[in-house]
Amino acid sequence: MKWDARRLRALGVAICFAGAAILSACAAPASLTYKGSGPLRVTSEVWGYYQEYLAKQHGARRDGVFLVAMYGDIGRSARYSYCPEVYDYCTSGGLNVALNLCKEDHLDCVLFARGSQIVVPYEIIKD
Repeated sequence: MKWDARRLRALGVAICFAGAAILSACAAPASLTYKGSGPLRVTSEVWGYYQEYLAKQHGARRDGVFLVAMYGDIGRSARYSYCPEVYDYCTSGGLNVALNLCKEDHLDCVLFARGSQIVVPYEIIKD
């Protein structure tokens, strides 16, 4: 098969659509998106939980997720999930596990980080 410019463009478009579908599948649900004005304000205790989470991420088989539980307009608690390196296979997506922890505790959570990448502007406040 000869690859002319028309076929190459069609292939490029197909790859772009496939990439967009993959990225949208990885996006956080709208319910986890921080909707406040200004940076997400988190307590130093939540920041400490995030540091614990980061330490556990070292050597993890798959990126985890870190969710901040909101009390009013301040993140005062957190839930997270990751796949430890001692496991051969994790059966559930980290986002779903962390989100279920929030739901079980009746918390309003927002996505703070995927893996070690913080995904929202933030500010650490004194407790």
